[in-house]
Order: sequence, then structure tokens, then C-alpha cells
Amino acid sequence: MEKVSINEAQKITSPNPFALVTTKNTDGKVNVMALSWWTYASNHPATVAICTSDRGFTGGVIKETGEFTLSMPGESLREQAFMCGTCSGRDRDKAGEFGLEFEDSETVGAPRVKDSALALECKLTGSVPVGDHTMYIAEVTAVFADREKRPVFAAEGYRKLRAFEVIE
Repeated sequence: MEKVSINEAQKITSPNPFALVTTKNTDGKVNVMALSWWTYASNHPATVAICTSDRGFTGGVIKETGEFTLSMPGESLREQAFMCGTCSGRDRDKAGEFGLEFEDSETVGAPRVKDSALALECKLTGSVPVGDHTMYIAEVTAVFADREKRPVFAAEGYRKLRAFEVIE
């Protein structure tokens, strides 16, 4: 084996599950962030963990409101979803610019992304500082799926989004 960088390790372990994190701040502004640093953490209670940069906008809104949605975009949203990872929502309306639509959530104020293969509504239960990121741990309060849609995955070290065939 040879010694490699963390960036090279991320390329080697691609593809990664890809999601759009949606938040809604107390002023009503909806933001969408591209994310592949997330994981299921528990089944009982259903729990996920996401990591966001401490320099980003999304983490501050999660701390402020204590909630978010995690939507796994379908293949039809591949380009729009990728674009959400190219800029900050601090001063931009990414959803409007990239043509994303939302639907109301049942248990949190942040909306779900329409045309997603899967969407999780999440309420924050804790956070852990991790280097230049923070890991947010959240209970999943509702789950919605569209089995006709194939989710996209971050591939080639987060440079592309791709859907894969399910082999049964």
C-alpha cells in the first residue's frame, strides 16, 4: 500500500450517498446545501448525522432552528443538485437560481425538495465539533420515498453525480 491524501482516499471510496440539506431560518429564508458527508446513525430511534463546514451558512441555521430536511435528489435533479454545491446560500437563492421546487414538511419547518427519491425530516438532538466541521446528530421524524426515482451519488471524489442501477 502507498500513503495517500484524504482527498485521494475520498476518490477511492466513491461513490458516496448524496443529499440536499434544506433549512429555513427564523426570517423564513429557505436554503439548500449539497452534502455527501452524512450517514445513518441509529434505527431506534431513527437517527442521522451530517457534517457541515464551520464557515458555511447551513450549520448556523441548523444551530438556530434545530431542524433540517435531508432529500436525496432523483436523477432528474442531477444538474441542479450539483450546482447547489458550487456556491453559498448566505447571499444567494440557490433554489430559485437552479430551479428547485419544494414541498411542505409534516414535522419540521424546512421544506423537502420535490422530485427526490427519498426525504428525511430531522430534528437536532446534538452536535459535535470535528476539526473545521461540525457533526449534527438528528432524530428522523418523518420519511418519504418515491420508489420510481433513482437517487444520485457523489462520484469521482465529489466531481460528478451519478445514478446507479440496483442489482437484485
